[in-house]
Amino acid sequence: MQKVTAARNLISPLLDALIQQLESEGQLTHRAHFKRIQLRLSAASNELDLTFSMYDLSSSQAIGFQFSTTAEALVSTIQLRADQLVASMTNTGVVRH
Repeated sequence: MQKVTAARNLISPLLDALIQQLESEGQLTHRAHFKRIQLRLSAASNELDLTFSMYDLSSSQAIGFQFSTTAEALVSTIQLRADQLVASMTNTGVVRH
């Protein structure tokens, strides 16, 4: 449970900022996507649940959303932190495909 709490503490504030940014830009589809991830992360009660949230975050870049400079910076930071969490959970480096 500590890893789940640590993940929430690390990523949730950034997701909050991203969701607010996307809403202010009128990017409601993008906002809905990240809001779903945020809700899933908030509901995570174990490492398996957390894994699904991290997978959703890592697959976000493959969707092909176009972001403003501000939103892109937030997405990049979130992705970096998610990668770090996955690496610490698996004790390995992250391999991107």
